[in-house]
Amino acid sequence: MSMNQHSSSSSQSLSALPGLFNLRARAWAAWKRHRNERALENLSYDTLKDIGFPAVDDVAHKTEQ
Repeated sequence: MSMNQHSSSSSQSLSALPGLFNLRARAWAAWKRHRNERALENLSYDTLKDIGFPAVDDVAHKTEQ
């Protein structure tokens, strides 16, 4: 293998690294978001109300302005 062929193949593999890191970061963020959603689903209605989540029926009773 000549030097030019070797350097072009290594530069191609290096150019794929940012895409792999981006994919890893997105996968990690999706897993954390899923984990947080699961934790919120397990909280009681009163706890959700205490931490500021709107009541489910609040949207239905609001009047449009």
